[in-house]
Amino acid sequence: MSESRSYPAGDFDALAAYRRMFATAQDGVAAWWYFGTAFAELPGHLSLPVIQAETLMIYKTTTLSADAFRMDWWEIGYMRDLATGEIARSWTNPITGATVAAPQKFEEGPAHFLIARNGAGLKLELTQAHARIERVDVEFSESDGRVLLEQTERKVRGFPLPDGTMPSLDSADVSSARTTLSIQSARGDLQQSSAPCSGAYDFELRKPPGWMGFGDRPGSAITRGAMVKAPMNAPLNPSAWRRLQQLFPDCFDGDEVRPRWPA
Repeated sequence: MSESRSYPAGDFDALAAYRRMFATAQDGVAAWWYFGTAFAELPGHLSLPVIQAETLMIYKTTTLSADAFRMDWWEIGYMRDLATGEIARSWTNPITGATVAAPQKFEEGPAHFLIARNGAGLKLELTQAHARIERVDVEFSESDGRVLLEQTERKVRGFPLPDGTMPSLDSADVSSARTTLSIQSARGDLQQSSAPCSGAYDFELRKPPGWMGFGDRPGSAITRGAMVKAPMNAPLNPSAWRRLQQLFPDCFDGDEVRPRWPA
């Protein structure tokens, strides 16, 4: 029989579960891989797949008290051409026929969350450059012995530009955005210091990035994909690892990734 539960609940330590699922119970680091596809959504058209994103994201936890911790994060990623599978350089817009320059790579962070107990639940605060944060919500539920953590971030921000930088908040390339992270773990695995997890994510922008070449046409953009937690410096996807080393040589020491943590 299927059993579902929603949290916060008295027998569930949301703070410990969050920390073990995203990172590790002790102060330390954990890696996540994000593999997704960006789509343009325009009225009257099917969803248009534009580009693929392959990203390595590193989380670092620091205990602040028995009821709070800080989680710094930093990510590097690159865009892949849907047809060739190689690092993207351009994209042909099927609606306009124009070939436009596409982002090849991007870097975000370091940024950080402050996570604290709030009754039986959690309070999250996010500090992130190139984004204006509106709110962050997290919810737990359980079904058939598996715990689901769903985090929703509402903010104003943009998509990486063709030169790899992030658009400034006063530019026309930003809009309302929503990021949802949905990850799962076996309830029994929450006893481990770092719980094995995987899941899915989506990142939605109220309008398509300007570089896609849709001009003033109404629409939106959404990136959907998979999330997989992996050991640090273990190339879960060897091809993606080699490409990241190629594009971000100053972020690697041999085969070891070197995040840019704040001083």
